[in-house]
Amino acid sequence: MTLPSLSRIVTTAGLALATVLAPLAVTHAQLTKPFLWELTKGDRKITLLGSLHVGKADFFPLPEAVLSRFDAAKALAVEADVTLPETQAACAKLAATDDKLVDLLPADDFATLQNYLRAANLPASAVEGRKLWLVNLVLVSTELAQLGVDFSRGLDVVFLREAKQAKKRISEVEGGARQCAALAGASKAESAAALSRFLATVRENKMEKRLDELVDAYRAGDGRKINDVVQEEFGTTAEGIASRKRVFDDRHPAMAEAIDGYFKQPESYFVVIGVGHMFGDNNLLDALAKRGIRARRID
Repeated sequence: MTLPSLSRIVTTAGLALATVLAPLAVTHAQLTKPFLWELTKGDRKITLLGSLHVGKADFFPLPEAVLSRFDAAKALAVEADVTLPETQAACAKLAATDDKLVDLLPADDFATLQNYLRAANLPASAVEGRKLWLVNLVLVSTELAQLGVDFSRGLDVVFLREAKQAKKRISEVEGGARQCAALAGASKAESAAALSRFLATVRENKMEKRLDELVDAYRAGDGRKINDVVQEEFGTTAEGIASRKRVFDDRHPAMAEAIDGYFKQPESYFVVIGVGHMFGDNNLLDALAKRGIRARRID
C-alpha cells in the first residue's frame, strides 16, 4: 500500500478529490430518500443537497429529484474544491511540524500506532513530521480504503466533475484552506484523544460497523441515525465535544453567510454540503434560519 496523497486525506476530512467518477445517468436510484432541501428567501430559491464525501456504487444513478434540480441550476457550490493546487499547499504547510509522535502520545497509544503502521504496511514517514490532526486523517483514510470505500463516488466530487463539464459556475462555500485551518485548530490534547479513539475503534473492530451504519442511514435518508453515528465518532469526552464543536458548529455561521449570499446572485444555485452538518444541535439549517432562510425537505 502506498502512502495516501494529501488530496485523499483531506477528502476523508470533508473535502473532495478524485479522478475516476461515476456517471449521473438516470435509471433505478438506490437512495430512497435523498437529503434534499429547497431553501427560500424572499422570492428566490436554492437547492441544498446533503452529501457523503465517500460513496458506494449503489448510490448511483441518483434520483431524478436530485438530478433535475442540478441540471436546472446554473451554478454549483461545494464546501471546497481541493483540486486547486493552492489548497493542497496551504494544508500541507499547516500540517508540518518538528514535534515527535513519541513525545505527544501516551506510551500505550504510541506502541499501538506502531503496530497499526506495520499491519497497514505504512512507513513511519507516513506520519512523522505531520501534526496529529493530519496523522489522524492519514490513518482514517488508510482504514477506510482497506474497507473498500470509494472516494471517487463522493457526491460533491461527482457534482464537481459534472459541473465543470457542463461549464457551470463553481463556488466554494468555505474553501479548502479554511477547512484545513479548522482541522489544524485542534489542540494537541484534542488530537491525541482523537487518535486514541481511532486506535480503540480499530482494536475493537468497530470501524466497519460504523461505516456500514453511516452508509445505510444515508441510503435510507435517516438523519437521526446520521447524527447518532457522528456523535459516536466524536465521543462524549471533553476533547471529543470540543472537536465536534470546532469541526461542525463553529463553521456553520460562516457557511450560512456564504449560502445567504447566493440568493443575491443572478444564477440559480445547487449547493452540496456534507450531510453531517444538517443534524444535531447548532446545525447548518438552524444557522440558515437565523438569516431568514426557510428550508423545506423535498421528498
